[in-house]
Amino acid sequence: MRCLLIDDDIPTVEALRDIMDWSEYGITQLMTAHNIQDAKALFDAEVPDLVICDIEMPRGSGIDMIKWVRENGYDCAFIFFTCHESFDFASTAISYNADSYLIKPLDKQRLEPVLYKAIESLKRKRTLGEYSKLGLTWLKNKDLVEKSFWRDVLTATISPRMDLIQGEIRKRDLSLSVDGKYILFLAVVAKSEIEGEWEDSTFHYALCNLSSEVLFGGPNHDRVIPYQADDRFYVAIVLDGGIVMDKLKSEGERLIRLCKQFLKCVVTCYIGEEAAITEIAQTKTELEKRDALNIIFRGNIHFQKDRLQYDTKDRYSLDTELFTTLFVQKEKVQIVNRLKKELETLALQNKLDPMTFHSIREDFLQVVYAFLTRNNIQAHRLFAEDIAQRMYQKSENSVFDFMKWAHFITEKTIETLKEALQSEGVVEKVKRFIQENYNRDLTRDDVASNVYLTPDYLAKAFKNETGMTIKEYLNEHRIKMAKGMLIGSNASISLIATETGFDNLSYFSTVFKKLTGETPNSYRAKHQSVT
Repeated sequence: MRCLLIDDDIPTVEALRDIMDWSEYGITQLMTAHNIQDAKALFDAEVPDLVICDIEMPRGSGIDMIKWVRENGYDCAFIFFTCHESFDFASTAISYNADSYLIKPLDKQRLEPVLYKAIESLKRKRTLGEYSKLGLTWLKNKDLVEKSFWRDVLTATISPRMDLIQGEIRKRDLSLSVDGKYILFLAVVAKSEIEGEWEDSTFHYALCNLSSEVLFGGPNHDRVIPYQADDRFYVAIVLDGGIVMDKLKSEGERLIRLCKQFLKCVVTCYIGEEAAITEIAQTKTELEKRDALNIIFRGNIHFQKDRLQYDTKDRYSLDTELFTTLFVQKEKVQIVNRLKKELETLALQNKLDPMTFHSIREDFLQVVYAFLTRNNIQAHRLFAEDIAQRMYQKSENSVFDFMKWAHFITEKTIETLKEALQSEGVVEKVKRFIQENYNRDLTRDDVASNVYLTPDYLAKAFKNETGMTIKEYLNEHRIKMAKGMLIGSNASISLIATETGFDNLSYFSTVFKKLTGETPNSYRAKHQSVT
């Protein structure tokens, strides 16, 4: 698929291009334009499947662009963004079948679901369009049409109004009753369950077919709808009402056993109340919320009307003093094992509700940050990398994800402290960093962040070890490199000053003479004549 990004602000286009992994959405070609005239020209060469466009531009608005696209018969999806909320803009965009309307600044978290929804909607439209062209839609692909219908109902793509749903049933020529009752069965597996064991799409396909076999006696049933969200795999199954709940529970228990046996994962199943077709989307939302609150009752069957029973009479508090002591003693194994034991005990006692789980995570993080601060290590830099951020975000999903995150930050905290306490190792690392980056505009903060230490602490350690300040060492190395360039090249003094990291010639000359006793010109004349 091809995607076209349009904005007159070049940095916005570049940022938008870089924040997403476009290949994850099936986008293999990314085009950019900075006005609608250039964008129209790109359509002549290759028609994009998706357009992401600013509304307010000086040489033609985004509304002008979508109007031109629709008038010329292109069916590409459209996502708009702008600096200001405007009902007029939004309503006009919607009238031209725009998919979404976002307010700047754009970020990955807000763009991801919108992008996914637009691409899935485009795929569905094109799939139905192809069937229509071939004249086989209703004969050979009824299952796919019905599956698409139920997906649209569950996601509220079809508004939950009886007349609109009835209209879609007629339009798609489906044999469904809008007056009947339906039961939603939701199977859920955390993505962390299959990490390293399965490729995501393969696992989801297997889970979907196994669910279809158990509930309907065959694979790929038209009422079995797979989807993903929030690091979870979901399979939504729409059943006709009137089913005996004990029988449905028995089938759910069988699905849990088979998933454990063949897919090597823990699946949790939720069974909704009988509901009208207009209420199914809301039932799906409620079951998803129930799953989000389910920390310790996974691998079981849960009915919509049942409450997750936690014992919260006596609130639990993490023994932060104990964990602080273990960090001081650098007892990595004991920290992780003690934390795991605490969680397991709370789970066995039904006391590990979402609020308790969250407070344990925050208390543990407070211990880590306080410990690092006392040791002059900058925690926010230490855990700034993507993997740390992703693990932190997932750590409230399950005890398993929490322990992965806790093990990671414990290991990194203690190992960083050990390195920091080895003064010689830190100083050597700083020297190497300076030698590799001397030609940049380096500050003391830049150097300190490279070893996760506070600038003051690093300055003291470096001075004690070398007898020099960081600035003095940096200048000494720069002058050393400048000497070689003065002798070995005919580059101008000004150029040499710039290439060795000095921002002006005067300061370079001053430092050079201070350290060598000669001006750069005198040094070059003296040593080049010798060679």
